[in-house]
Amino acid sequence: MLVNLPQQSKGLLQANGFSVSRSDTPASRTAVDMTIDQTINKHAKTSGGIVGFSRSLPAYYRWCVTRHNRAQYVSATCQMATIESKNYETHKESSLSERKLSEKAVKKTMDTFSAFLNPFDTERKHLLCTSSGQKVPENVADDLLKVEDVGKKSFKKFVDTRLKDKKTRFHKPLTKTKL
Repeated sequence: MLVNLPQQSKGLLQANGFSVSRSDTPASRTAVDMTIDQTINKHAKTSGGIVGFSRSLPAYYRWCVTRHNRAQYVSATCQMATIESKNYETHKESSLSERKLSEKAVKKTMDTFSAFLNPFDTERKHLLCTSSGQKVPENVADDLLKVEDVGKKSFKKFVDTRLKDKKTRFHKPLTKTKL
């Protein structure tokens, strides 16, 4: 039981005891149940599937008893015919051509980011449009820089004339503030 695992198999989990490596390829360990699916169960399948013979209890028992033997025979046949190779040197991604493609993609991504405008660059003397990178006209830049002060003045005027002094009706339409 998994509850007793720490006492029964000390260090098994740290030694990758719940995974299997079927090759010398680094970082290619697979969970035990998945490995069983890829080996014994794969080779022990029947043409009609388990449903085809599971209706007959004796046939099902025979299959359970002999499936590992069938898997061994299929695996041995594949090895003799050199269909399966256990010589895996590296992952596909480690090949020279794949590394060159990856490096090219990373460089292209870095170049793209370098070409973007940094909106937080404090060394720029002019206000720039973040979408185009173009310099904003002086009159627009001045309006944008004083918009907060204009808004605060409009708010103070609204509160004073409509709420405090009540010189103007509260629901009277607001006049548009020009920048």
